[in-house]
Amino acid sequence: MDRFVFNYRKAMREPKKIRQLTEHYSLPFSIELIPALNYFIFVGLCFGFWYGVRMVFPNAFDKTFILVIFGIPLLFTILVTKIKPEGKNIYLYFFDLIKYYFMIKLPQKKFCNDRKVEFSHDEEIEFRKLVKVVGISNENKNPYEGYTQKFIVDKNGRNLGVLPSEKQFDT
Repeated sequence: MDRFVFNYRKAMREPKKIRQLTEHYSLPFSIELIPALNYFIFVGLCFGFWYGVRMVFPNAFDKTFILVIFGIPLLFTILVTKIKPEGKNIYLYFFDLIKYYFMIKLPQKKFCNDRKVEFSHDEEIEFRKLVKVVGISNENKNPYEGYTQKFIVDKNGRNLGVLPSEKQFDT
């Protein structure tokens, strides 16, 4: 019995396409959905800009209606489809950029090793006095003896073989 391995990645990444417009009418070719939506968005934006300019200057752009409806939106649609900053869709890229600006840049958050640094904006930083680090008093001399070492615990909760904070020294 043979085993067949199927790779569905190409089929799952196939873009959505429009072919049938109504119940009785279908196109002889298919159109991708995302570029079609981009085109109609750009047609609306260009027409609004063109109409606004025509309201202010009635004689401007007399014979450019075809360019405004077909040329410029088609150019913008091709550019939006081709340009992929950081390998992302341009809309997702701008959404991530805006999210970064409002969530990290404006609040001036600081990060170190992918973790937020909590007290980076504090003006006053206090340090505790230094304590002398020494060896453990009942240290095991023979590494083959079988008892576990008991660490001296500092009153601040450290378990480092540190003497209690009674005896402090200056550096």
